[in-house]
Amino acid sequence: MTPADLTVHMADRAVRIVVEDSAEFTLPIGPVALFDGPLERSDLPSPIQLTNALGLVQDHLDDAIIAAPSIMTASSVLAVGLHAVELARVEIGSRDVPDTYELQRSDADEVFRTLALEPAIERRHNPGLDPTHVDSIIGTCCVILGIMRRLDLSQIGIAGPTEAAKMP
Repeated sequence: MTPADLTVHMADRAVRIVVEDSAEFTLPIGPVALFDGPLERSDLPSPIQLTNALGLVQDHLDDAIIAAPSIMTASSVLAVGLHAVELARVEIGSRDVPDTYELQRSDADEVFRTLALEPAIERRHNPGLDPTHVDSIIGTCCVILGIMRRLDLSQIGIAGPTEAAKMP
């Protein structure tokens, strides 16, 4: 995989955006931060909570776009980290995923709609979902979809931390 124009490093409480190694922004919107914040630690988040979480992601991304307008013209975006990989695992339905994976927006939307309508007791039975991510996976969906929607992306690359470290 060639290096991305924009790399999204996902951690529990923050997302670090790197623009072609020329600019870097840290946004306080990691999946766990969203679960604790606008999703209000809800077992089954309401539509308002989901809308607020998605909007918060987009608001923080807008701040980065103001500082680095080239974010809007990124031709390739790569989401990196265990949270991103967990979303790929749920979409594929298996713990075994390729080192890098292209997540289509339609698939991300479908996974989000499915997970957002399931209480945690049901969500934990999704193939590929690690039990430690049952609460944070909806926040992960909000981060990925918020970015994809704001940047009008049809797909986003996903790589684990090990694969991303190999990239130049």
